[in-house]
Amino acid sequence: MAPFKSSIPDVPIPVTDTYSFIFESKLPATLPPRRDQIALIDAATDQRVTYGELVHRIHRFAAGVRYKLGLNKWEVVGVFSPNQVDYPTVVFGALKAGCTVTLANPTYTADELAYQLTDAGAKILITCAPLLPVATAAAAKAGIAADKIFIFGREQVQGKKTIYDIFSCEYLAPIQFTKEELLNKPAYLCYSSGTTGRSKGVETTHYNMVANVAQLDAYYVHSNQYRPNDVWTGVLPFYHIYGLNLSLHTCFYAGISLVVFQKFDLVAYLEALQKYRVTYTHIVPPIILGLAKHPIVDKYDLSSLRMILSGAAPLSGDVSRAASARLKCSVLQGYGMTESSPVTHVGVEGKTPDGAIGVLVPNVEARLVDPDTGEDCAVNQPGELWVRGPNIMKGYHNNDEATRNTIDAEGWLHTGDIAYADKNGFFFIVDRLKELIKYKGFQVPPAELEGYLLTHPAIADAAVISRPDESAGELPRAYVVLKPGAKATEQEVQKFIEGKVAQHKRLRGGVAFVDEIPKAASGKILRRVLRDMDKEAMKREAAAGKAKL
Repeated sequence: MAPFKSSIPDVPIPVTDTYSFIFESKLPATLPPRRDQIALIDAATDQRVTYGELVHRIHRFAAGVRYKLGLNKWEVVGVFSPNQVDYPTVVFGALKAGCTVTLANPTYTADELAYQLTDAGAKILITCAPLLPVATAAAAKAGIAADKIFIFGREQVQGKKTIYDIFSCEYLAPIQFTKEELLNKPAYLCYSSGTTGRSKGVETTHYNMVANVAQLDAYYVHSNQYRPNDVWTGVLPFYHIYGLNLSLHTCFYAGISLVVFQKFDLVAYLEALQKYRVTYTHIVPPIILGLAKHPIVDKYDLSSLRMILSGAAPLSGDVSRAASARLKCSVLQGYGMTESSPVTHVGVEGKTPDGAIGVLVPNVEARLVDPDTGEDCAVNQPGELWVRGPNIMKGYHNNDEATRNTIDAEGWLHTGDIAYADKNGFFFIVDRLKELIKYKGFQVPPAELEGYLLTHPAIADAAVISRPDESAGELPRAYVVLKPGAKATEQEVQKFIEGKVAQHKRLRGGVAFVDEIPKAASGKILRRVLRDMDKEAMKREAAAGKAKL
């Protein structure tokens, strides 16, 4: 069977560096009218930065990186901070100086950060004042000198210089890159979530990032989603590839204004949507769940909001419909991975079926492969999703074995996700290959059960994992968060699910009620954490059983 291809025509992918592509190719940021347009708005302070000002700051930071700090081509700049208005100055400034950038999760411990900095080979670290204790401890472990730690902002703290102290007025000639470098050397080292062990550095080349921005731009143009005076949100964490690409690359390439949030707070988010007349927001399912169900949403005028794009984790059709109906705007879902820079699929307004992740973006092809036989699957038949295209990573940093286990000899990235495609080319994610529950040999997709659980009137959030069972192999077990003031029993929830699914998908492993579902910053459920919680629960249950004897 021939690979699936995009319904959107392929586009040329230039072999150029990321900075030049974003700021100098489509709409030069140093020339009117783009120069005077607002690029960034701080949601907390209302500080505004035009495209002309942003590019000026990028140039001065890049010159300082080369002339004051003495960093050479492909040396690594580490960034450890929540979102900041000056975040793109550092990111694009480092790229313009010819460096590689590694972006770290601001919730990391010192040991986690030290591991990433060491693995990436970072030479300097940019952080923020509140994170200095963690950053300082991690830098020491990673061999980064104390005077190579800098902070966001304009005021020095604890003797640490700011990014503005790096700025230089010296002229920096454009860094020259060879074609081989652009195709093979990492612009970014984003680290995967590490839910299955040590996190891995994903080598995203300049060509990978340029390709995915060009692919997304073609999608937006083809589906007529750009509008004059568009305003997007930068609420996704910039260290994560979803926020890094959509908020800091695709948004700037299109010359759109971005409202930046240091952290997510529902009230602050709603206030900003109303105040800045936001038209398009890229978010994750937990935020959409709040938009669909939280009563405070009704207090705000969100009439400017035209589109919501969800990514990073599965979004149920019920939540999507509820949010769309309440906000009177379109809710689409996309799909991708850090390893694909990240977007491979995205929804089409007015055409995408409920629950679908959309169609392939241009220049990407896909296969659906039966995990047991290795044969390609027919339409509407689930199999592991494989993708191939110019946006697929070079590989995992310092980990050739993991690269070989993920990208085969023909260039196919094995996503580990189970999906199917309908006759119109719309793809649906069934579940993660490694997360499928096997009950007496029958496959039970946790995401399907989670989707049903979220339709229960008393349930605010839910996650399903497997519980080992001697006779059945594995049993589906639900962890549930109830809405404030709501009540439900384990038996009630089990009976609710029984009326919606086949017998092998029933919650035979039981239902546990918790205060919150553990999730990564991207919105993905941390099933590893839930499994650890469940192991402890099983020990307590076993001890209680022995005590009764």
